[in-house]
Amino acid sequence: MSERLGAEEWATYWQKGTITTFHGRFAGNYDGAVREYWQGLFSALPAGAAILDLATGNGALALLAQQHSAREGLGHKVTGIDYADIDPPKQFSGKAFARHLRAIDFRGRARLEDTGLDTASFDLAISQFGFEYGEPEAAAREVARVLKPKVSTFAAMLHHAESAIIRQAKDGLAQIAACVKSGLSGAVRDLHKHLDRLATRGEDPAQDSRAIDLRANINRILAELQQEGGRYADPNQLVFYVENSMSTFNPQVTAGKPLADKLAMLQHVTAETDAYRQRMRDLISSALTDPDIEAMKRRIQSHGFTTEEDRPFVFEGTHFCHLLRFSR
Repeated sequence: MSERLGAEEWATYWQKGTITTFHGRFAGNYDGAVREYWQGLFSALPAGAAILDLATGNGALALLAQQHSAREGLGHKVTGIDYADIDPPKQFSGKAFARHLRAIDFRGRARLEDTGLDTASFDLAISQFGFEYGEPEAAAREVARVLKPKVSTFAAMLHHAESAIIRQAKDGLAQIAACVKSGLSGAVRDLHKHLDRLATRGEDPAQDSRAIDLRANINRILAELQQEGGRYADPNQLVFYVENSMSTFNPQVTAGKPLADKLAMLQHVTAETDAYRQRMRDLISSALTDPDIEAMKRRIQSHGFTTEEDRPFVFEGTHFCHLLRFSR
């Protein structure tokens, strides 16, 4: 299986209603030092400037740009492109910030390497965890083409192979591997099927040796997974897998539901786990090493750009990503 997600898979992800790819912190949008950095770039632009957000997803960075423009009365023209089929104004129609999304020119099914946008039409191109997903040579040519030949800027926050985000992604994959290896899903499924047979025959599961053995097996697996979770500072993927699998036994969740519905809930946990695993593989495969970053700099400089910033971006004491900024 390819490590990279296709446009349809990303479209499905964005339809789940997250504005960034983060849950918890940044679930509502980027804040703190990340937002402050981008706002600094927006403030440096003249009134009426054109801003392009590359690989915009559900428009997190484009939204920051549009909100800043509206707040400061700058009249910036914001465009967001993504190769997935996106529609952020529709996705977030009930949110207070929806009016800002409606002011952005979103273009789905537009590739980084071939945006379809006019040549020399933007003052600033930006990307938050997106540019590194493109084909390097073609993406560099395209950003150089759409930016104005004089007094334009390109800035990107990029996944770095040694960043905290990549370490967390690797931890998440390890947790999922442990869950799958544990056999919890199969054990839960077997017990549900056996309990359904007992209910059909009107037999008491508390007195059934097979039901007792199946429960004991699940308890053994849960104890092992609890011990496994202690290895991680944030065992969130393991907790998700266990809690959602075991919720199929919760009468407040499944009371009155037939066996087929309970098994469908269990299958949904598996599907969500598989989707998460593929996203993390995609993320890890996009991360850049120091030599990769040097190669990216050379490509962009070959189009007449000068490197203005090239540094690890530290967020709340951790290596969050790598920052590159160019001007010409």
